[in-house]
Amino acid sequence: MNLDIQTEHVVMQPEWHDLIDVWVARCARFHPEVAGIDLTLRHGKSGQHREEEVDVMAMAGRRNLRVARHAELMSVALHDALDALEHELLVHEAMAPRA
Repeated sequence: MNLDIQTEHVVMQPEWHDLIDVWVARCARFHPEVAGIDLTLRHGKSGQHREEEVDVMAMAGRRNLRVARHAELMSVALHDALDALEHELLVHEAMAPRA
């Protein structure tokens, strides 16, 4: 599985990288159809508040699944985005025609 991690206006923290590594390893075991994941962590500004954002896209078979989550803390946004992607992968698998 290919993994591409980008950061925008934020420095990658070791605990975020560890969380991503654990999630990707589990994803590879349980979702072998995922060929790649593109993950972007960005620090942005939303209105008066600064927000952290995580945008994740997974290439699963012939589909691209994409989720984005915002939170005050990057660790929360990252957990939320990976949980949402897991849900999307489960829905994708449930809807996929069986051979």
